Amino acid sequence: MEIEKRLAFLQQTYAVSIAETVNTYEKLKVLNAVVEKRKERQPQAAPYLNQQLGIKSVEDIFHTLSEIYGCANWTVKKIEDGYVAEATSCKLCAFSKKMGGANPCNGWCLDPMIAMITAAGRIDAESITVESTLMNGNCCRISIHIHEDLNNASQNPFTYESKRR
Repeated sequence: MEIEKRLAFLQQTYAVSIAETVNTYEKLKVLNAVVEKRKERQPQAAPYLNQQLGIKSVEDIFHTLSEIYGCANWTVKKIEDGYVAEATSCKLCAFSKKMGGANPCNGWCLDPMIAMITAAGRIDAESITVESTLMNGNCCRISIHIHEDLNNASQNPFTYESKRR
């Protein structure tokens, strides 16, 4: 089997496994507690993930995770005071809906990404807004606002290298 097909198979298997787990947690009525525990641990794991994945910018987080997991088709746009990231398809949401409809977004996607964003620099979690998800809308949309005093490149640790490539 070609390496690309193997990777696609592993990505799909991973998404199915997470969807099954989330739906099982929901049926056992422990999903919210599990999501909260995972959210508490995300800040501890995020710096290590950023380092291991070579994360240097907000864009890197979305692009790298899309490439590795092959799940959501994230696009990231720079706006005047930050970024807007949007995905119009997500395998994890699609599988989870088919398996019962439990929401995997926070515990397995959004919370880890938000932790990675905050770990990578001077953007606090309160500056990140999840506007919609594919579980309840037609896209997953996240706004990331950088405060004025952090908006210049000398103070902001993000290098914006993905724009220069």
